[in-house]
Amino acid sequence: MRSMPGFHFLIEREGASAFLDPQDTLSFRRAEGEYASPDRVQATIRVIAPGMVAEISVISIGAVQWETDFLTGEWQELPPDWGFNPAVLFDPESGIQAALVEDLSGLVLLGTEELEETPGQRLYHLQGRFAGERLYAVSYGMIGPEAADAELWIAPGTFEVYRMILVEPGEEEDTIWTIDFWDFDQIPEILPPILGDQPAE
Repeated sequence: MRSMPGFHFLIEREGASAFLDPQDTLSFRRAEGEYASPDRVQATIRVIAPGMVAEISVISIGAVQWETDFLTGEWQELPPDWGFNPAVLFDPESGIQAALVEDLSGLVLLGTEELEETPGQRLYHLQGRFAGERLYAVSYGMIGPEAADAELWIAPGTFEVYRMILVEPGEEEDTIWTIDFWDFDQIPEILPPILGDQPAE
């Protein structure tokens, strides 16, 4: 996955809240988007705030990040190193790709099976433990730093990861992360937005 030029991704959270801000007011729910190597991501992020559910669009190119305003929907550039940057999460040397190589332990092959989203394709189904320190650093503290139970569905031969599920134990409720990948080797065009404009429908 480190060498892939691009892919589509979907990240969903269930269970205990994971917050995007220090005040614990914006709870992450899901993010869907595209990654282009080495450092470009565009995504729609769904958040839950007191009394509302909202979606914001995000574009990250390296260390520069833009998002749409909650109220106006217009693009704005964010301050440096502010908040959750999806491009950091998928950095080939320090993000999820690196974590898959270096942070998994105790892997057990449970067999092969199909996912509902990939009918007719048999995938290796594996189970193990995922160290949380690296993901904690690249996910703005939403995932980790404690170890999590992990399940993975991986393509035989090519070893693309189609799905990864992490279960983080909580005091009152577990947090469950499901991360799906598809459209491997496609290179989406990700460009900086025009500030003040609204995302195309």
